[in-house]
Order: sequence, then structure tokens, then C-alpha cells
Amino acid sequence: MLLVLAACGGKDNPDTPNPNPGGGSGSTTTKVDVTGSWELSGVETKVSVGSVNVSVYISFASDGSFTLYQKIGEGRYTQFTGTYTLSSDNKLSGKYSNNTAWGPYTAAMASGKLTLTSAGGKEVDTYSKISSIPTSVTQNIY
Repeated sequence: MLLVLAACGGKDNPDTPNPNPGGGSGSTTTKVDVTGSWELSGVETKVSVGSVNVSVYISFASDGSFTLYQKIGEGRYTQFTGTYTLSSDNKLSGKYSNNTAWGPYTAAMASGKLTLTSAGGKEVDTYSKISSIPTSVTQNIY
């Protein structure tokens, strides 16, 4: 969540990128709708993570749950599940099913793309909306 939620560096849980900060002090913020399925389509990382191929798909359900599929390098996807919250000021955070917390990230929406920006702006990830997570992903997990 995209996270979320993309992990780099072989961690047990993916780091969830934060979306772009929305609005300044005193401005009205429109709440972003993150529900649905998303595919990582762009990464702007301001810290070195190497040149490893990363593939991430995430689905945010309206009931506050998420399912994330992540593949770092070659091989199969790893599936992560948990819960998320999105505050009225578009701060996205959550917990994996093992109770490990992630976030908060700032979520922003523009041109049908979800941008997540980490605290401090060290990572900016862009997700494109997709109709559903491909079965080639969901059936290729560890």
C-alpha cells in the first residue's frame, strides 16, 4: 500500500512509498481513493538501492485490507497481506499480517496515477490503475 509498497534490499516486508504531499498548511485536501488494483509503473528513489528489477502489484479493498505481490529480481512473487488506513489528509499507513507497521506515506492522484511519497521524500513511487492483478502474478507466488 505500494507500498506500497515496493521493497528493496531484501527486507522481509516491502517498504511502502509515500505519495506526493498534497496541499500546504490551511489548504483543503481532497481525499484520494486508493481502492482497486495498482501496478508499480515508476520509481524515483533518492537513496541508492542498486539496479535490481522490482515488480509490484497491490490491491486495496474498501474494507481496509490489502494484498501486495512483489518480485525483486528473477523468480516468483512474494505475497503480503494486511490492513491499511488513509487519513483525511491522505496519509497512507498500515500493518502487514505479521503486525509489522509501514508508512505513513502521502498519497496523491493525477492523470489516473497514484503517487506515494515516503516521509522526508526519499522515495517517490507511481502506480497505474489496472482492472485486476494478472493471474500470471497471483499464481506465481512462493
